[in-house]
Amino acid sequence: MSSNNGVERRTIFEFGDHVRHGGCPEWGTGVVTRVENVPVKGKPTQRLSIRFSNAGLKTLNADVADLEQVQPEAVVEEAPVDRIAGIDRIAEDELLAPLATRKLMEVMLAIPEPCRDPFTTLESRIKSTVGLYRFDGGGRGLVDWAVAQTGLSDPLSRFNRHELEEHFSRWTGEREAHLQKLLREAREAGLNVEGLLADAPAPVAAAARRAR
Repeated sequence: MSSNNGVERRTIFEFGDHVRHGGCPEWGTGVVTRVENVPVKGKPTQRLSIRFSNAGLKTLNADVADLEQVQPEAVVEEAPVDRIAGIDRIAEDELLAPLATRKLMEVMLAIPEPCRDPFTTLESRIKSTVGLYRFDGGGRGLVDWAVAQTGLSDPLSRFNRHELEEHFSRWTGEREAHLQKLLREAREAGLNVEGLLADAPAPVAAAARRAR
């Protein structure tokens, strides 16, 4: 969405458009499969059904979701990266089973690269880490987290609900520890941490207080 001479201009999406979600880059490239024009708070908006390569079908409000159109010729077909299959093959060998267990924990507890990349700004890493707080332990949130974490299109075909909840509980500890580390670095660098977290959800604010 942009403006020119004070007039707001909105991106209009159409069936077949290729898009990326700026807030969820791990979803990969999506294709718009349905467009509905619906009123939201008295204003017309587009409700989009989008099939993402790494996250399946999502229904999003175009005025809220951070969607970017991608030119078809610039799209490289993205297949989900299955981070679990190789580990399961290792686990078939009894002697290597402990190694497989360690590697599985590494995958399930990993913090995404955009949150850790030292070649990006501290502000960018904080923003990416704050974005991880969209995941919660509810049914949909838990599965969305597992898809992003494992690369499996259907994590429940490999893990049961209890296993995912245990991994997610441990991962949330890693998420908070990483956010607190970044916030301490930001304060030491003299950055306006409160400004960076102005629109952050309540759990982020709580983590920031514990980081002082």
